[in-house]
Amino acid sequence: MNHFAFDLLIKSGLFVCVLAAMLFGVATGRRRRKELGETAELGTSAVDGAVYALLGLLIAFTFSGAASRFDERRGLIVEEANSIGTAWLRAPPVPT
Repeated sequence: MNHFAFDLLIKSGLFVCVLAAMLFGVATGRRRRKELGETAELGTSAVDGAVYALLGLLIAFTFSGAASRFDERRGLIVEEANSIGTAWLRAPPVPT
């Protein structure tokens, strides 16, 4: 089996698993809301807080990585510009 077909098979399997998990969660939520009524959503604030905290950490690490790569690229550009300037100054004059 070639890599493309295997990759497509893995992605399709993951998509089906995520879809099944979402449908299971919706069904469980509806059943719980029907059984408990108004008190079904009392404990969700802690889960919401944990999810938002993890999302914040993910965004923070993403921006941190991007900032470090940007600083490294800026340093490389400055180093290259200095090298070009040094080479220009050390080049012998062109006879006219």
